[in-house]
Amino acid sequence: IGDQLGAAQCLQSLGDIHRMQAKYSEAADMVSNAHSQFEKIGDQLGAAQCLQILGYIHRMQGRYSDAADMLSNAQSRFEKIGHQLGAAQCLQSLGNIHRMQGRYSEAADMLSNAQRQFEKIGDQLGAARCLEILQKVHK
Repeated sequence: IGDQLGAAQCLQSLGDIHRMQAKYSEAADMVSNAHSQFEKIGDQLGAAQCLQILGYIHRMQGRYSDAADMLSNAQSRFEKIGHQLGAAQCLQSLGNIHRMQGRYSEAADMLSNAQRQFEKIGDQLGAARCLEILQKVHK
């Protein structure tokens, strides 16, 4: 019926389902396709969310450099459109990646920044998760 937005959203959701099932190749293909469609129709939020999901997929595969690239790009896009929650989630994930890589100073900076952003928007659970990861950084 020509609903490009609906089709892109379905691809994104299907990709996220595959990600949760640890079917990473299928997930990446679907989310990449959704990302292209969101870009084509000018949906900046959908495109940023796809980059975020792709970052999660790469992280789960142990491809930390690719994950960090995707999440940094997503964070920038979320900030550009004023989506503070998405930006904070990306920072939290980036901090966790740095922690897993033993880059503790960078991890602590990103997690502290994410914690402040979560608190600013009233997301207590997000802030608490940052504190939990920060505790692992400082052990």
